[in-house]
Amino acid sequence: MQGLYQLADGAAPAGGGILSSLPMIALILLVFWLLIWRPNQKRRQQETQMQSALVPGVEVMTKAGIYGTVVEIQENDVILEISPGTRIRMLKPGIGEILTPQTDDTPVEDRPDFGDDDPKPNN
Repeated sequence: MQGLYQLADGAAPAGGGILSSLPMIALILLVFWLLIWRPNQKRRQQETQMQSALVPGVEVMTKAGIYGTVVEIQENDVILEISPGTRIRMLKPGIGEILTPQTDDTPVEDRPDFGDDDPKPNN
């Protein structure tokens, strides 16, 4: 019988058990939060801001790759005109991005092509 007690004493794990693995679990949770949860949260916030910025007349691209112009905005959905006379209704989260033309904020006088329409004298 004494041999059984010796085996039981020898089989006991050395260390603190759960307390020794707690820092490793905390590290895994931190990495999960930094790599997965936080970027998804930021992306959802940007999509919500983009959806609230929709106004009629804005050109958009849907997540399915369809280009269209916003005609009407309702509470949860948007009416898009994808070709003259063809309109579709879709949910706001289906809008992938707003296509805005690039505007040049440089004053006309500072643009490199300003004044190039004058004929150059030949010497």
